[in-house]
Amino acid sequence: MKIKPVYVALISVQLMFATLPIAVKIALREIGSPALSLMRVTGAALIFIVLQRILVGENIRSRHDYWLLAIYSVLGVSLNQLLYVTALTMTTATAAQTLVAAGPAIALGTAILLKKEEATVMKWVGIALASFGALLLIGLGIRDGQALGNILVTLNVASFSVYLVVSRDILKRYHPLTVITWVFILGAVGLAPFTLKGAITDAPHMGSTTMLAMAWIILLPSVAAYYINMWALTIVESSVVSTFVYLQPIGTALLAIPILGEHPSIRIIPAGALIFAGVMVAVRSGRRSHDLAVVEP
Repeated sequence: MKIKPVYVALISVQLMFATLPIAVKIALREIGSPALSLMRVTGAALIFIVLQRILVGENIRSRHDYWLLAIYSVLGVSLNQLLYVTALTMTTATAAQTLVAAGPAIALGTAILLKKEEATVMKWVGIALASFGALLLIGLGIRDGQALGNILVTLNVASFSVYLVVSRDILKRYHPLTVITWVFILGAVGLAPFTLKGAITDAPHMGSTTMLAMAWIILLPSVAAYYINMWALTIVESSVVSTFVYLQPIGTALLAIPILGEHPSIRIIPAGALIFAGVMVAVRSGRRSHDLAVVEP
């Protein structure tokens, strides 16, 4: 049986996302989380600007839309990045990606609360399972001293999930690449006051390994993964895209053992199983939701 190119692309996307916490952990050995956040967002924004001008060339048509994009940038980039990168200084890469996999269920719950999606019993069952799994993982983190990091990852996922829900309308008026570009531009502007000093201080001390890690973070799990995911959503249903999210924690766990020397506790298995089961139930019950399946850290 011949594998469709879109499935190969979706597997590649999740493998890229799986490497993100690994590369972040490596970069954090020499630079702080504020500097890393600003470098990632600014680097990705510059590349998105070039791609958007070449491939789309679309302009924002109203001041109101700029304000909306500014709000989306806080939820989807500024706050999201600071929470995620800071969390990785307090928890393991594997635990972080396991919590990230709960994103589709959290987004669906947000959409229901905002009355943008119809509530069903099975949707709430899925959301409850995923939420209980996330709470279980946070509780397990107390014993390992990782609870705060796990809480920050959960807040990061919640922030991005809200962004996916509230940004849905503007995607009806603009090309997705235009929206992503401006969200990253404004996200970099929003991060600068809080992170620029750290970036200026840390940048001169970056060694070759850290520079390679930053290049990887910007080019693959940021620009390439976002862009390929966007392309995939024009070909297959969002429920199909969301199914591939389950590959993220598996890939991260397999990479974290040899690269970072992490040895995740077996206690993570029941929490991860609940999260995956909940996401599967919630997403299969919410196939109409086109934006809720795109989960990026």
